[in-house]
Amino acid sequence: MQKNEINNPRPNNWQRIEKVVRWTGLSVNSFALSIGLNRGENLYQIKRGNNGISGELARMISEKYPGISRAWLIAGEGEMFLAEGAGPRPVPFYNADVERFVAAPGRFRSSGSVLLPGVDDADFAALYNGRAMGWAVPAGSTVLVRRVAVENLIPGGDYVVVVADGAMMRRVRREAGSDQLRLLAVDADNFDEIRVNAASVRELYLVLAVVINKII
Repeated sequence: MQKNEINNPRPNNWQRIEKVVRWTGLSVNSFALSIGLNRGENLYQIKRGNNGISGELARMISEKYPGISRAWLIAGEGEMFLAEGAGPRPVPFYNADVERFVAAPGRFRSSGSVLLPGVDDADFAALYNGRAMGWAVPAGSTVLVRRVAVENLIPGGDYVVVVADGAMMRRVRREAGSDQLRLLAVDADNFDEIRVNAASVRELYLVLAVVINKII
């Protein structure tokens, strides 16, 4: 164990918790709820130096996020992530609107990663700041997406569609008997349906998961 961990262990406890929270892309309170705590106060007690990271807390975190090392959480031993194949793969996170990102990906750099069990095949994660998806994808959510071919489109799925004029997130359906795609907004009262030819779609990203970022 390093000398500074013996003389001043408290900041290191919080630094490890904070690092995990950043990787998930959640707020502290939302992270606390995700692992089964009633509120984030338990974690803030660690930040204040009143508590350490208990074995029970480490268990709750590692069960929700299996890629995180329990030994690293408790004592800072080894690496944050377990060996490859032992848990989900961290997904690169871009602190940018997903519609802007897919339209010009070279303008943005990854600002961290998101670790979400069961969704380790996403290409990247980014924010959704639009309004068209209504309750299904609230503005401010983090979305994890994977690029797919147009011919593999699943009717009724939520996609980020890139065309010549830009990009938009919509619920996509095929027009029966034609090559037309119907791009539907969940908030149909305020956003009109858009139709595009499948051949005009430059890129298509399937929304695999939505993480609602909520400050409590």
